[in-house]
Amino acid sequence: MRILCIKIKKFQRLLSATIKIWGLCQQCVDNRIKLFFNFSFTGEELYLSMPIPKNRQWLSIGAILPLFLLLLAGLQPAWGQVKLTGMVVDADTKTGLPAATIINKRTQAGTITSESGRFYIEAAPGDTIEFSMLSYYKKEIVTPVETTSFNIYLPKRIFGLQEVNVKGRNYHLDSLANREEYGKYFNYKKPGALDVLKTLPANPVTALSYLVPSKARKRKEHFHEQLDYWEKENYIDYRYSAELVGRMTKLESPELDSFMLHYRPGYQFLQNATDYDLMLYIKQSFQTYQQDKAAAGK
Repeated sequence: MRILCIKIKKFQRLLSATIKIWGLCQQCVDNRIKLFFNFSFTGEELYLSMPIPKNRQWLSIGAILPLFLLLLAGLQPAWGQVKLTGMVVDADTKTGLPAATIINKRTQAGTITSESGRFYIEAAPGDTIEFSMLSYYKKEIVTPVETTSFNIYLPKRIFGLQEVNVKGRNYHLDSLANREEYGKYFNYKKPGALDVLKTLPANPVTALSYLVPSKARKRKEHFHEQLDYWEKENYIDYRYSAELVGRMTKLESPELDSFMLHYRPGYQFLQNATDYDLMLYIKQSFQTYQQDKAAAGK
């Protein structure tokens, strides 16, 4: 009886069709199949080598089960989560809105904007993301299929509410406080693909449940990414401040905010830049801004 067997040629055709759908690749060398597999939750790539017996037409299901367990783990696709970044902005003044609320309506996961109005959230393609803030109209977007950056403009409501003053914060004190409170998340490291394979249980069903990341581990990894992102954003805000840029360019809001957003430097640049390097960057950026402004006015 061959109830738990499959023809080798049929298996190869099935495997070939499957890996095309999942974006994997395979090679057949010396009667062995090599399947190159990307672990979506670690970002590492490994390959699985499987022998194809000579002079046989059938393979047992048990022989190919480990291969398909790894393929099933790959069903947690890297494109399943899209990173959305940008700013929530007052539609009239074009200035960033601090502490605006951002909610994924499907998962109910959310975050708030930084003091400069910047946000970062992950969602699956098709998820509805709601942006809201007191005394402003809400806005919703549908998550695209690719990671993207954009601004959300919220119009004010007609009626006025009492303003909330958001005090400036000290980057160093905030950073130290955050790292002390959330140290286990800042220091969290995803398990490597080799570590995962070394600790797989012998039971195939238990192994599959381990390969597919748990909700708790996903939340920890997501929180770690959020903390790391805002740590970098706060550092940029600390170095590239409105006070410094305004003093050098003589610009005022909302033009100052627009200029700062357009020429916002990256974290890596500021990590290596001295104060002189930063001031030179602002000066050169302002010269480019004036030239573009003059050309647009002609």
